[in-house]
Amino acid sequence: MIRNRLKNKVRKLAIKAFGMEFDTEDRDPNAGGRADPANFDPSVIPKIVDGAGDTPGPNHKEDIGRTWVAAQLAGGVAPFFVDIRSPMEMAPGVLPGAHRFPGSSIEEHLSVLPPKDQRVTIYDQTGEQGSIELAERLREQGWTNARRLRGGYAEWIEHGEDTAIPVTSHKSTRNIGDPMKKGGQSGSVVDVTKDGAVWLWSDDGQLLTLA
Repeated sequence: MIRNRLKNKVRKLAIKAFGMEFDTEDRDPNAGGRADPANFDPSVIPKIVDGAGDTPGPNHKEDIGRTWVAAQLAGGVAPFFVDIRSPMEMAPGVLPGAHRFPGSSIEEHLSVLPPKDQRVTIYDQTGEQGSIELAERLREQGWTNARRLRGGYAEWIEHGEDTAIPVTSHKSTRNIGDPMKKGGQSGSVVDVTKDGAVWLWSDDGQLLTLA
């Protein structure tokens, strides 16, 4: 009895404190605590803060969310994707049209990036393996719309978004992620260019071009 009185008192205080009186009298007790959708005050709905939640929108200053990127991709206006994972991680799949630059190697190939006012999305495997820092450095260098894909590739495939199997730029017997040794260098294949040169992600973390 005393416990029920205390609960009712706390409930009344909560209703008063959070301005919930507007629907407490007419609420259907069998509706799971939900108000009548045809009879509510929209002013009590909390405002969505830009960039909040697990899928930030295009106005967020550092991140972009999976649902926004997927929508852009479906609409044919996808950003310039930069995959910074290792070649072994890339081999099973990448975001459609992604450019493969493991680690921070894109910083040595800035000429491949689009004009600085266009969107660039950096992604790694989990969203926490260098994409935050790399996107920030690109913004500092003028690509103001560079963003980290929150959740990375892992969240992307977890929700069944579109992926593509990466292939070399030039037909080759080598595949992305294949181990390779040449000229005293060893690592994993990132690409084979049209002139037959191999882009190799070396074991010590460098993107090398081997003729």
